[in-house]
Amino acid sequence: MFFYEAFTTFKINITHEKIIIMKLKSLFLWLLVIIGAVSCKYDDGELWDKVNSLDDRLTNIENQLTQMNTNITSMGAIVNALEGNVYVTSVTETEDGYTIAFSDGTTASITNGAAGKDAPVIGFDKDTDGKYYWTQTIDGVQSWLTDADGNKVPVTGNDAVTPQLKVGTTGYWMISYDNGLTFTEVLDEGGNPVKALGEDGDSWFGDVSYDPTSGILTLVINGETIELTAGEPTGIPTDVQAGTPPTILAGEETFTMPTSISALSIDPNNSRVGRFNLAGIRTNTGEWLELYGTGDEKQNVWVEINGKQKGIKVINGEEVATRSRSNSPVSKAKADIIFLVDNSGSMSEEANKVAEEIIRWSDKLSQTMDVKFGCVGIDHRYINGALNITDAVTLSEYLNCSSGVRRTQHYGESMTHVPADMADLKQKAQGYTNAGGECGGIMLHYADENFTFREGANRFYVYFTDEPNQPGGNAPWSVLTVNKDSGDYNWDSSKGVIYTVYSGLNLYGNPHGWQNWYVKEDPTLFSTYTGGQIIETTGAFEISLDELPVTGAITQSFIIQFNITPDLTVGGVYDVTILIYSSDGSIKSQYTYEDIQLIAA
Repeated sequence: MFFYEAFTTFKINITHEKIIIMKLKSLFLWLLVIIGAVSCKYDDGELWDKVNSLDDRLTNIENQLTQMNTNITSMGAIVNALEGNVYVTSVTETEDGYTIAFSDGTTASITNGAAGKDAPVIGFDKDTDGKYYWTQTIDGVQSWLTDADGNKVPVTGNDAVTPQLKVGTTGYWMISYDNGLTFTEVLDEGGNPVKALGEDGDSWFGDVSYDPTSGILTLVINGETIELTAGEPTGIPTDVQAGTPPTILAGEETFTMPTSISALSIDPNNSRVGRFNLAGIRTNTGEWLELYGTGDEKQNVWVEINGKQKGIKVINGEEVATRSRSNSPVSKAKADIIFLVDNSGSMSEEANKVAEEIIRWSDKLSQTMDVKFGCVGIDHRYINGALNITDAVTLSEYLNCSSGVRRTQHYGESMTHVPADMADLKQKAQGYTNAGGECGGIMLHYADENFTFREGANRFYVYFTDEPNQPGGNAPWSVLTVNKDSGDYNWDSSKGVIYTVYSGLNLYGNPHGWQNWYVKEDPTLFSTYTGGQIIETTGAFEISLDELPVTGAITQSFIIQFNITPDLTVGGVYDVTILIYSSDGSIKSQYTYEDIQLIAA
């Protein structure tokens, strides 16, 4: 009985130190010798089982400690990368995880093994000051890891500390904040020390995976997803840094977002970067917003792709500058503008002024923006002219080939350089006939279906007319085709915003009086339904297109950049939610752009 009591006493008072382990094992062997001398008939199988069990538990704890302290050190390196102090140069798979090499020459080992049951789970989190601090989770309760003075322990920086764990002589977890010189007991939420059981628990690192194509290493640390990308940093905040956007409740929006963005595309200067163009944001007060992305103290825009918040970098559309750590140039935001021109007889009064203003305005925009132009003309029932996407100089020549309403009643036959697709566009126009009269819907869908728009360009339509939209009973040409809430809807968010210049005030009066669907429709609804603006004038056409908000929408446009992660593939179709929320909460709106395709550079 004495020997068994001695056995249990030593079993309880185990230490993690190797020398003590060896002493314990020697003691048990000594005990077995004594037992054997006392009685040859004694069955020592049970005692040997206890010895082996204790040996296994001690070895297990020792292995766990080595693994846990390695992972703690690795987490510090990971945070250093998240903060942008270093970047990942390579990721190498090992038997039990990965080895990460960083730009400063250091490495970190990520292991997949489990920590001990009831072991303090060491992690990290970002506090309100924007810095990362160590955390501990005991029995499912997470708290800040604090030093002897009650201060949170920083992960990086001049006062950074890398904690170390061990098991004390009494069998409880202990932690050091001075590189192992001194240790104190780990306490749970109730202030009680935490027992080391030596049993397998849960891994601190879960779902460790590496995608060599994108260079993205994905780690789940204590339930939080971390993404690190091997290679030169993109200069774009990670998705983990994106955080949680503000919440906008129903009825809280203070303005309506434009209903069009360009397609998602791979940035031509970096295949690991995605982008889209966002037209300028104008509030109901007429203010054009400056947008600030992830990590900026003035952040007021958040982007979600298929339910996942993206770290974003915002670049003004007019800006041509070096904006990344790799010093790669950033392309201007692109815009394709199509003029839809009613060239029926009733437009004869304003036809020349319309053409002259288009020429002047297009030339002006071309001086500062990456802008191309197209044009479609329509008489009473059919399309009778078109010019595919081209530059301002070619557009000017096209409009100056004739005068009056005839300026848009041709396909470029008389131009110095006849458009190569002239015959093709003319032939395709034959499928867009039999309208009830002047019909912006026919022109809109003809351009959308037949013009060669540039990939990644925002699309803007400017519709000139003095009459209602007259589809002639044809639903595909109705204003309802751009109404998201209509059963006739066949538009989408990447196809473009429509701006209407209505010049029939002196002929037909208020355009909003036409409410006969498929017969005579309010032409300004094309703008209402797509988030465009309206100018109402007379046949004198005493306006400037500079007054049209489309000018601001283009000149105030933005490039939104984000990191390409494994969940995003070229050819895929995604829902993109953009949320605008000013710091004081006075300006807020959100909109989901559905079925936006990711295209190649």
